[in-house]
Amino acid sequence: MYEETVSSAQINVHKAGPIPTHCSIRQGCPMSMKLYAICVDPLLRILEQKLTGIRIGKRGPKILALAYADDITIFITTPMDIPVIQESIHCYEKATGARLNTRKSRALALRGCRTNTNVLNIPYQTEIKILGVTFLNTVEQLMNKCWAIVTS
Repeated sequence: MYEETVSSAQINVHKAGPIPTHCSIRQGCPMSMKLYAICVDPLLRILEQKLTGIRIGKRGPKILALAYADDITIFITTPMDIPVIQESIHCYEKATGARLNTRKSRALALRGCRTNTNVLNIPYQTEIKILGVTFLNTVEQLMNKCWAIVTS
């Protein structure tokens, strides 16, 4: 399907090309999401085996990561999980050649957790949106923000 393919780049009205494509998937290719899911699965499985995770309710399933498209959200519930995550990500990067983009990564400390713990040089935020849902440091802050939106 991709044998002897070429690509071109358009900047403003100028088109450059053809550029031989030796190893890649074209943007928008229906195969790209499936291939990404296959490639990221080992990382998610390692995290699933090693992390504590959180439970929704007393008997609910353990949740430790949410993956959507090329975004992964990892829930850390104990400081002991931090070296596990760092080791897992470094191992995954070494095995796949993928790299964590720390400039696009965010950390949120909940319920008074310390923000001086370095997690892969990812900056701490006071507010994060995950799949359109806003998360804040405490439930009280989240309720205040949500009510402010509703009452204004």
